[in-house]
Amino acid sequence: MKKLKKFDHGGPIRPRSFFELPSSLDRQIVFQQMKGRKFDPMLLIGIAGRCIHGCPSVIACSPLRRGNPFPTTFWLTCPFLVNLCGEKESHGAVSDAEKALETEKSSWIRYNLFHARLRIGLISRPRSRFLVRYRRSLWKKLCRGGVGGIDYSGQGGTKCIHLQAASWIALGFHPAGDFLKTILSPLYCGSPVESGCVRR
Repeated sequence: MKKLKKFDHGGPIRPRSFFELPSSLDRQIVFQQMKGRKFDPMLLIGIAGRCIHGCPSVIACSPLRRGNPFPTTFWLTCPFLVNLCGEKESHGAVSDAEKALETEKSSWIRYNLFHARLRIGLISRPRSRFLVRYRRSLWKKLCRGGVGGIDYSGQGGTKCIHLQAASWIALGFHPAGDFLKTILSPLYCGSPVESGCVRR
């Protein structure tokens, strides 16, 4: 995993460098993974992480859903990791993550600001100009939110482990990366058939 301090947050952001375009097989697997969950297929714009079996584990999402802001840039799809994150959350992992970030406040704010810039970078220039001119309040909302729409002034908390894990896996770094690695390793299941990624 990359260290946050080594990452240039001030330079140009190239969103496409954080994901690859999904193949038809990727789409089939993602739809299978998201079965039973509220998911709009139109949000899927790329694959941001894969497990050792080659299945998508994190997807990149459009910042706009039917004209409204969609703050979750990276969505955890791997059933194994989704269940693991839920299990860890039930044992207080959200509070533990927030404690781990207490000593990384400036890095956490920069990380959220980076997410806001990344989200804006996913919007085409013509659409950006339209939003700035005609949908100013919506544009400001897109600019203000950090990871999953979190308030990056430092008061927004972490929301959930699923969200933080997705960002960590997709980007390769996170201010609480050591903590996430400790509670979530290994980041893969024994078989994609058993976990529900692939139909039997």
